[in-house]
Amino acid sequence: MSAARKVLIYGASGYTGKLIAESLARRNIPFFMAGRTRARLEAALAVVEERHGQAVDAEIVTADNTVEALLPLFADVDVVINVAGPFMQIGWPVVEACLEAGCHYLDTTGEQDWTAAIGEKFGPAFAAKGLLLCPANSFMWAAGALAAEVVLENPEVDSLDICYQIDNGLPSEASTKSFLRMVCNDVSQYYLEQNEYKAWPNDVAYQVAMPYRNAMLSAHPWGGACEPVWFKNDPRVRNCKVLTAVGEHMIGPVIQAIKAFNAAAPGMNQEQREAFTNAMGDQMDSGEPPKDSVDVQRGVIVCLGQGRQVTTSYVMNLSAAYTWTGEICAEAAQRLLDGQLKNNGFQSSAKAFGHRELIQRFHELGYCSALPA
Repeated sequence: MSAARKVLIYGASGYTGKLIAESLARRNIPFFMAGRTRARLEAALAVVEERHGQAVDAEIVTADNTVEALLPLFADVDVVINVAGPFMQIGWPVVEACLEAGCHYLDTTGEQDWTAAIGEKFGPAFAAKGLLLCPANSFMWAAGALAAEVVLENPEVDSLDICYQIDNGLPSEASTKSFLRMVCNDVSQYYLEQNEYKAWPNDVAYQVAMPYRNAMLSAHPWGGACEPVWFKNDPRVRNCKVLTAVGEHMIGPVIQAIKAFNAAAPGMNQEQREAFTNAMGDQMDSGEPPKDSVDVQRGVIVCLGQGRQVTTSYVMNLSAAYTWTGEICAEAAQRLLDGQLKNNGFQSSAKAFGHRELIQRFHELGYCSALPA
């Protein structure tokens, strides 16, 4: 392996993996594209090079998804970006191999239970080694964490109410399966109330009033989000709720799928439940979506803050959610390589690298609105 190649994307052949590869290439960061199937990785690299408009400094490597197989790949890199999900089903060996090899770990999960589980099991061990453990380094749920940190600059705020709104959402196959296993789980999807987790009902949509929109929109807990996990043990925060208005074209079918799951699930064990949601994901999958666009897949994150005597809010435009996920993964990798990590261990990207620094950077790149004056 090249001594100059210090970043590895695991699961690089998928939709998001290709976007991360593009973002790394734009930053002139050499990287490995890793996965189980060389042919798929070669096809993915061809797509990346076509989009990039020239050859990309990437090397393809393959390995089975076991700690033993992954360790030789991770031994000479500093940063691993895991894009292989559903994470709660197949992500454990990647985290374990990162810890053993001494690598920073990033992933693009949207799975609340995965984020909480690896934080509890591995957070202290990563911190002890000075390493970053940063799941959900993606639009969901890093964007809300960035907005929340702006609101929490007011020290009187102790409660957060966050809503993501996305126009023309285009879920990938991996995202569809990850979110179906979350939204169909009737004992998770948590919000934070008085420092304790409380479960949302899984089959209810909520009407939300978004700024700059005249019509009410339907929203769903969409897995519960990771902001309640980031703030569970944060002394600044007592309450945190997150809803997602992902689009009427998706909320209706998802609610129907949840109701079908609820009818079929009694008597199933967890393995059977997850096989059921994977099968539903296969049925709903319409193939790999086209690359998203800042002019089509526009997003807004609204964070409302409240304390005993204050209310405040922050509205952040952040468009092209998947492309931005590639950008924040590449940005995090670059900052790790450059020694710009602010907090190690189990951290959101906002805490790992600084929320103002990241918002400013992505505003300069054309993805999000500017910070308030």
